[in-house]
Amino acid sequence: MHAVLRAVAAALTLALSAAPAHSGAAGGPDAGAQRPVRVLFIGNSYTFYHRMPATVSAMASADDAARPFDTKVVAIPGATLQQHWDNGAAVAAIRERRWDYVVLQEHSRRPLLDRPLMHRYASLLHQEIQRSGARTVFFATWPRRDHPQTLAGLKDAYESIAAELRAKVAPVGAVWQRARERDPGLELYTDDGSHPTATASYLVACTLYLTLRADRARCPVVPAEGVSPLQAERVSEHVASALPALGPGPSARQTQR
Repeated sequence: MHAVLRAVAAALTLALSAAPAHSGAAGGPDAGAQRPVRVLFIGNSYTFYHRMPATVSAMASADDAARPFDTKVVAIPGATLQQHWDNGAAVAAIRERRWDYVVLQEHSRRPLLDRPLMHRYASLLHQEIQRSGARTVFFATWPRRDHPQTLAGLKDAYESIAAELRAKVAPVGAVWQRARERDPGLELYTDDGSHPTATASYLVACTLYLTLRADRARCPVVPAEGVSPLQAERVSEHVASALPALGPGPSARQTQR
């Protein structure tokens, strides 16, 4: 089983990793002047749907005053952090280079069904991340469409481990719920009531970008498959208004190092 999971993770890593962006014209005096912010994403389909990490990179590239992002993805459909730890591909990716941030996304049900197990493997991965010199960021997920009341449990599960480990949290689930409340016509769930639409993945990317770039108040509007410019602008407005209202909490958004 571990060999199968390693093969799946390797295939998705090759398919989903975004090429590094570079500032400055090729060969010009500014070429290579800014080292990209290196971000590793570890998760499952909530992370890789609609090439979400590539949208985060595109936002950095569109932000003229920001350093570009160099991203890589290790994702396995339906995976928990425990499975990522056991199969070894995620740990190998953490160790392979000097990352600035490693984003961890747990399976959508694990924080509700077995929080101690989530925290155990989050802590083990965090130890590897710390040894590599990077910073841990938790991608706090959203509730299933038919169970909005579980948001509180999801939020607490992520924020409590972040506080313990002195890590950051991207409050995607809370932003998602506020956007739905403010804009009921915004289609965020696919037909299964769990996975994100293209618009929702754009919301995820925007929330992560502003968590990683805490000196920014708004996401640049960038092209994304399945998302119109008007939808992108609409989502950007929701995220920009939601994050300050949510407050810093135990996962205070700190200035990018």
